Amino acid sequence: MKKLILVQPPLLGLLDGFSFGLISLANYIVLNNKNVEVDLLDFSRMSFSEVENRISEISNDVDGSNLSFIGITTTTATYQAALFVAKTFKKFLPKSVIIFGGPHATADYGTILKYHRDIVDVIIIGEGEKSLNYLLQNYPKLELIPGIAYVRNNRIHKNFPPPLLTQEELDSIPVVFKNKSIGTPGKFNHITYVSSRGCFYKCSFCAVGNNKIRSKSIKAFIRDIESLLKLGFKRIAIEDNFFVHSLQRAKDICKALIELKKKRNFTWDCQTRVESLIHEDIVDLLEAAGCEAVYIGVESFNFDHLIYLNKTKNPEYYIKVLLEKVIPNLMDSKIECYLNLQFGLPNETTYHVENTISILESIGHMALNKGKFITIFPQLHVIYPGTPLFYQELKNGLFPEDIFEYFTKWEMDHQPVIAWLGEHFAHGAGGLPIGILDKKRLKDRVFDLQTDKILAISYTLKKISRLPGIKVFNYGDYIVSELMGKGG
Repeated sequence: MKKLILVQPPLLGLLDGFSFGLISLANYIVLNNKNVEVDLLDFSRMSFSEVENRISEISNDVDGSNLSFIGITTTTATYQAALFVAKTFKKFLPKSVIIFGGPHATADYGTILKYHRDIVDVIIIGEGEKSLNYLLQNYPKLELIPGIAYVRNNRIHKNFPPPLLTQEELDSIPVVFKNKSIGTPGKFNHITYVSSRGCFYKCSFCAVGNNKIRSKSIKAFIRDIESLLKLGFKRIAIEDNFFVHSLQRAKDICKALIELKKKRNFTWDCQTRVESLIHEDIVDLLEAAGCEAVYIGVESFNFDHLIYLNKTKNPEYYIKVLLEKVIPNLMDSKIECYLNLQFGLPNETTYHVENTISILESIGHMALNKGKFITIFPQLHVIYPGTPLFYQELKNGLFPEDIFEYFTKWEMDHQPVIAWLGEHFAHGAGGLPIGILDKKRLKDRVFDLQTDKILAISYTLKKISRLPGIKVFNYGDYIVSELMGKGG
């Protein structure tokens, strides 16, 4: 019997939480391939030395006569850790097939195979369930396997993608693996849950946009929530890219959750866009269904930045709706209002900062008048591979195509940088923070932090944190440190 081991790499200095995608992959293979033994490994809270010791132990238990596949998920922030895991598995299990997947591997597969073909055998591009299953069934006939990239005859090949999972296939995938909790539950003391994939918007900083949205049925959604509740989780973070992408579906989910709450005690939060919360009735339904907080991807209050981020074609209307409808609707409810804002954007001036503070001061007073607070979740503006901004700046000659091969290594070697980024920002580590780097030197793969810009952002955050009715979220309590102990 073949063996598949799916791995969450170490998250030292990053936000805690196990990959929900790995659980989906594991369950899909269990359902569709009876000739494969599947295990999940959580290295998220381990140091590199602990990871090496654990892989050494695992290698002693692996039957050398069977083919072993090692699937490692990658984000740009965990890329170097993923490479270490791959290298270590190759050291102790040299005949194993190392598979990379996830956002970073999907976006930067060419660079990875150029530099690391000695330890990475196959890269799965995009949605991974079907490609992984085909790979397990057909290896080593890589030319027959859709949705993968690999090296053959010293050339990088990329195969055509497989069909995306249908709603029926999404519904069939359980939310938990082997009826137990795996690894760290999720972010900010919530268990993570994803019920839909894709987003039809085209934000310039996002690699998952411009895709068809596919969702689980309402029946499957409620089944999954019940499964999480049975494991003892009471707070659920619904991590769909855009929860209210369909007003009718959101209403149907809320009505089903209202019925479930008659039997079970739980709360949940979600993330969505400004435009989706215009209607008062959806906010009322969210509240009645037990929604405790809504993360709104505002990104900026400045018109030019909103255009740059491709967040809206009509920034004046966007801000007007936010300030006159969306936030007031939330202030009239029991739902907490969480705003995601980006800092360190290119060409950020005193005007941009003052405008941001002025608007926050206004909505802070609005919140205080309702006996509430508005919480700001700072995001450092970064460029990720595979995003429209990446391709735009690559075309402009700002940096070479392999920039993340060098930047992620530089970042790994500068732990104080990761510590500062992780403590103050979501999406801070991994991505290229062009607003605080000397852009002129990026084309030479040199990363010079501009201290004055870092200090200016720090000062702005402190000033915002002192505004009445405004809180600035502190990520520091949720960062993986060496003191957190071993993973599973």
